[in-house]
Amino acid sequence: MNIQTVYKTIYCETNEHVATIILDRPTVMNAINRQMALEVLEALTIADTNEQVKVVVIRGSNGHFSAGVDLKEVYDLPQPIGAEPSEVWREHLESLLAVSIKLWELTKPTIAVVEGHALGGAADWVLSTDLALAADTAKIGEPEIQFGAAPPTLMLPWVVGIRKTKELLFTGDTISAQEALQYGIYNKVAPTAQLENELTKLTNKISKIPASALKLTKKSINKTYELQHLRDALDYNLETSISMFFLKQEREVAETAQKIREKGLKAFLQNVSL
Repeated sequence: MNIQTVYKTIYCETNEHVATIILDRPTVMNAINRQMALEVLEALTIADTNEQVKVVVIRGSNGHFSAGVDLKEVYDLPQPIGAEPSEVWREHLESLLAVSIKLWELTKPTIAVVEGHALGGAADWVLSTDLALAADTAKIGEPEIQFGAAPPTLMLPWVVGIRKTKELLFTGDTISAQEALQYGIYNKVAPTAQLENELTKLTNKISKIPASALKLTKKSINKTYELQHLRDALDYNLETSISMFFLKQEREVAETAQKIREKGLKAFLQNVSL
């Protein structure tokens, strides 16, 4: 039975043993605002407690996974009276990190399905899932350094290794699906017309495995990385991201914010290396 739940920025479908979370802000390429981060976190929690669900899929609507953080919202973040700017920025970053951590620690396998762009904070979400499929036309990258910021969740080195991570994060380059496949970001890349079939084959295979076996196997694999201090590294990156933002000159921040307000997120991203 197919059950649908509609939120403000996402909608969810539960069909037999598969729960699917769809990012749905198509007018801004499914850019992540605070509302979306909170709704995705809630939807993941609900899927995790549903005994019928064996696999959780996250994807975007209208031909894109997500353009990343909604920069227009970020640069207009309200600052409560008496609040430190760093604490406002921390709250924003923590909301993004919370989703990545939830995807990582969910007791059920998570699969990202990427079409179009997966950038910045959205790329972090893809990297935090257990498995990922992509259309052959998809693009993924973390362009934050090009405007003086850092990824909210530094999962990239744990997935692709140190050399490629440094290249991608030092340049802010976005790479093709085939290159991302080569570096282990995706498990499979397929033409868009075949993507659904590949997803169905994968979810059907996983759904036949006993839930307890999936849970324990995922936990054991993740523990290998956590013993290497993955969680500590993610926490350190959060503090670094806050520092990077406030090391920027006030004028640079203002200029970036003004460009985003005047031209919009899509126009701004066209000026960085995609």
